[in-house]
Amino acid sequence: MQKQRDEKEERPKRRRKKKSRFGYYLYALIMLILTLANIVVATFLLTYVQDIEVTGTNYSEKQDIIEWVEEDPLTVNSIYAVLKYKFGSYTIPTYLQDVSVGFKAPWKLRVKVQEKEIMGCILVDNDYVYFSEDGTVLLKGTEILDGIPVIEGLKVGDVKLYKKLEIGNEKVFSYIIDISKEITERELSPDRLVWEDDSMNLYFGEICVQLGKINFDEKLTQLPPILEKLEGKKGTLHLEHYSEMSNSISFEEAVE
Repeated sequence: MQKQRDEKEERPKRRRKKKSRFGYYLYALIMLILTLANIVVATFLLTYVQDIEVTGTNYSEKQDIIEWVEEDPLTVNSIYAVLKYKFGSYTIPTYLQDVSVGFKAPWKLRVKVQEKEIMGCILVDNDYVYFSEDGTVLLKGTEILDGIPVIEGLKVGDVKLYKKLEIGNEKVFSYIIDISKEITERELSPDRLVWEDDSMNLYFGEICVQLGKINFDEKLTQLPPILEKLEGKKGTLHLEHYSEMSNSISFEEAVE
C-alpha cells in the first residue's frame, strides 16, 4: 500500500516536468523565429538600394542606365542585383558592349559599363549622327567629335537613338570600319570620306582617291608616295582595281 501511494505522488511530478520541458522548447523556438526575423529585416533594410553609381560612360546617359537597372523591381535589393548581373540572364542596352554590377556599399550599387565604340558619323538635318560598327546610333548632336570620320553620301531613313540606321546596303558599315582602321594605322588625314558610285572615296584637297570596296589595306599602302607626286594637282586617282595581282593605278587629271 505504501508503495502504491509513493507511485501516485511521483506521477504528478513527472507530468509537471514534461510540461516544463515543452514550455522551454516553445520559448526557444519563438526566440529563434524572432531572431531570424530580425536578421532578415535588418539585412533587407541594410541592402535596400538607395543609390546607383554609374561609371565608364562617354556618350550614353547615366540616367538611362540607372532606369535600365531599375526595370527589374527586385533590384531594390543590392544582393539580388549583384547576383543577377553576375550569374543571371539579362539583355543589355544596344549601345553597350558590357555591364558589370557590384557593391559600392551594402545599400549602394556600382554599375560599370563598356560602351560600343563609335566608328563613324553622318550629317542628317544639321545633326551629327554617330554610329557603331553594326550601324547602331549611339549619339546625336550638333558637335563634331575629334578623330571620328564623317561619312558623306549615305542615304538613311528615320534616325532613332540606340536603333540601327536604315540603310540600303549594310555592308557599307564594314567598309567604313575597315577603311577607318587603315586610315588611323597609316596616320592619313583625308578631308572627306564619301560613299559614291558604289565606291568608298577619300578626298585630299583637290584629289579624289577612289578605293572601291575591297583590299583597302593594299591600296592605302600605295597612297602616301603617290599623293606626294600629285601635290598641287586636281583630279581622280583610280585605285579601285588595284591589288597584289593587278597594279592598275591611273590618275585622271581634272580639266579646267
